Amino acid sequence: MSTTDSSGQIWRFLLVGGANTAVTAAALAVLAQFMDAAIAYTLVYVLGLAFTTAMTNSYVFRAERSWARRALFVSWYLGVYAIGLGVVGLLDRGHDWAPLPLALATVAVTAPLSFLGGRLIFARTTPTSSHDQEQPC
Repeated sequence: MSTTDSSGQIWRFLLVGGANTAVTAAALAVLAQFMDAAIAYTLVYVLGLAFTTAMTNSYVFRAERSWARRALFVSWYLGVYAIGLGVVGLLDRGHDWAPLPLALATVAVTAPLSFLGGRLIFARTTPTSSHDQEQPC
């Protein structure tokens, strides 16, 4: 993979991630006015994860469509989510962090992990098993 490919992947990742963050944050702000915040967060997280999974596969890394890879990415993304929760808990424990610095610190940890997972999972060029071959989506 060339430096140009990597650079393009990084820019596309930032574009998709930025769009996902903006849309889900706005949706959360609206939904939290009408339902429990935890339910609203879970709903927008699931919708954001569906968007991110589809876009990371097809747009960011321009990979073959594979249900196995998508499932692996979702698993990775849920792990990154758990790490993000850990970062929030660690930084917010006993401190009164403002929301913006707390969010930026969390993103500084989770965004590189999300990119790394996407690259490891979707940037492979050859299927490793019959379950990993292109599937209609």
